[in-house]
Amino acid sequence: MPLAIAALAALTLSARRSDAGPDKVAFPDKYKDGVLYTIADRYDIKQYRELYASPPAAIQAAKEGKPLPHGTVLTIVQYKAQVDAQGNPLKDARGRFMKGDLVGYGVMEKRQGWGAEYPDDLRIGEWEYTAFTADGKFNDRANFKSCFQCHKPHDGQDFVMSYPAMAGRTAVTTAPPPAPPGSTAVAIGSFVFAPGGITIEPGKAVTWTNTDESPHQVTVTGQPKLKTEFLLKGQAATLTFAEPGVYSYNCMLHPNMKGSVEVKQ
Repeated sequence: MPLAIAALAALTLSARRSDAGPDKVAFPDKYKDGVLYTIADRYDIKQYRELYASPPAAIQAAKEGKPLPHGTVLTIVQYKAQVDAQGNPLKDARGRFMKGDLVGYGVMEKRQGWGAEYPDDLRIGEWEYTAFTADGKFNDRANFKSCFQCHKPHDGQDFVMSYPAMAGRTAVTTAPPPAPPGSTAVAIGSFVFAPGGITIEPGKAVTWTNTDESPHQVTVTGQPKLKTEFLLKGQAATLTFAEPGVYSYNCMLHPNMKGSVEVKQ
């Protein structure tokens, strides 16, 4: 998380290539020799994730507020969260998800000169992204477009969303600011809309505030004009719902994040 559309589709479906695309990046066999710098829970897809960085110089660069060096490889190891009989993730004594079966890997790699084949609206510095299945094979079904979209707004931290964790900065969780008068507030945090379902009167508005490091975009199903801009951490956006009905929505970047607005008299 452009080229033009056809070329981007080729990135997701191509066989091995040498000029562009996610197949540039090799499976990081020795990722565990790097630094495990953070663990993350993804509530929307019920995953437990471990994030590794290689070489250690990448961590030092982040601590010094510098761009990460060429040759940096960042690996996200994805596991299913263990769940109870109702499908709810089980948590340990610290309130974190409990690790289940391995799902796959997401990898970012930075090399000098990489990215030059992309147009400016897609290029993410000198990074390439790829994904591998649990057995280490290239995952040609991964949504690479979302990788570019998620990372693109983070140019101030070398396009790496987890850069603050690499730098050792503790995430500060703050309550979202109150919604404007006459608007109902929905917080976006831990890849969840809270509350997930609300009821308002016709003509009233809803304000979403993002508290995640990842950007999000609220998109109402079947209503192309009802969507927000991309929201970075701390940003908010408001939509007004004029007609009665039930409006389902999700995050365009993370479709498993879902919510609803019921509008009734």
